[in-house]
Amino acid sequence: MDQTALEAIVLSLDPGGIRHVFPHGRETVLAAWDPDLDPAESIVDNVAGLGLSPVMVHSTSWRVTGRRIVLSFIVVVESSTLVPDVYEVESVTRTELARGHATRSPASVHISQVVEHGLRHLAWLLEADDAIREALPEWTAALADYAPEPFRAFGREPGTAI
Repeated sequence: MDQTALEAIVLSLDPGGIRHVFPHGRETVLAAWDPDLDPAESIVDNVAGLGLSPVMVHSTSWRVTGRRIVLSFIVVVESSTLVPDVYEVESVTRTELARGHATRSPASVHISQVVEHGLRHLAWLLEADDAIREALPEWTAALADYAPEPFRAFGREPGTAI
């Protein structure tokens, strides 16, 4: 039994805001991982193979689900891409992050919390990473209210020196 799973949380942006795109009956796109490829390559190949056009992929988190470790990737697809009928599209809304302890993961994690974490991470990348900023210039306004909270689990307040 494979104990590592890759998942793509597929997002797009349109004039109404950020959208979560997912197959009917599932919350994410599960991707096969070829150990000879970088996991991000596997994600891009899988999402593209489903008829969507990835423009950015970034690993944002991991969690334990059952007996598997799930590596989560935010995948931004072209908003002009026609979404195939096998997908659902819903608006992304804000939610609280899943909180664990400094040495333990949260007891449970909902997909909306993974999306929230990923968007906070993406907001930080837009400020810190030239390649992401160049790939997603139109996302700056959409992510203006998302603020990453590095080191909160370790008792450090955002904005204080390390």
